[in-house]
Amino acid sequence: MDETTQDQNSKRTRIEPVFGWLKQNGDPDWPTTLLRIAEGVSVQTGLGALSGVYCEEERTASPTPTRLAWMIRNAHRLSPSDGRRYREYARRVSHPQRDAVLRRLDAGDASGIPAQLRLEGDSCCDCLIECEHAFVWVEGKRNDWLSTSTTWDVSRDQLARNLEAVWSLARKHEKDYWLLLCHEGELKHHEECLIQGYRTGAWWAGWPHVDAATRDQFRGKIASIRWDRIVQRWPELRSLAALADVA
Repeated sequence: MDETTQDQNSKRTRIEPVFGWLKQNGDPDWPTTLLRIAEGVSVQTGLGALSGVYCEEERTASPTPTRLAWMIRNAHRLSPSDGRRYREYARRVSHPQRDAVLRRLDAGDASGIPAQLRLEGDSCCDCLIECEHAFVWVEGKRNDWLSTSTTWDVSRDQLARNLEAVWSLARKHEKDYWLLLCHEGELKHHEECLIQGYRTGAWWAGWPHVDAATRDQFRGKIASIRWDRIVQRWPELRSLAALADVA
């Protein structure tokens, strides 16, 4: 089988083999070790006992009520990723229930929102690692890359969505949180710029609805690592057929 016909799906050929193996064979503290060999974060204390690794089926997280409310209130400032849909966008936000929906969202209730006013969909997690003290949301890439926008907001990128999702999840359980981007080779130019911008605080367009103190906290929660670095740390992974081509 040549390279053009080999399975290149990142979930089947990277996420499931790597995290499935670690789940079954890793030492008790492997999530902490994984973050400590990643770039961009400093992990001072362990994540605690492993509670679960969910990599077979994607977990989803809904946008926060704060995010949805901000999009409705600032609809006049947002641009759809496809500019030809601006009329459709205008129709969506001119909804008779707008004020009632905003009152519900401001109260923290995002249930039952009319589809027209739900301007952002759920975020999907390739692998969610839950430990005693923290969650790790894993975004796995191979021949794909971080999305730079959503349908109704050109500045709402995948990194911002995922980090906010794991933060929201962790808040409910009173735990710490991390976002881990696993990638094949060099990051794409836009990925480097997004990560650097969020880590330094120079770019925050994906979180205009988040207060400054929380955005500052987010800066230290973005980890990145190449798949080959993981395999170097756990060389037994090379015995898996799906990982034989990791450089």
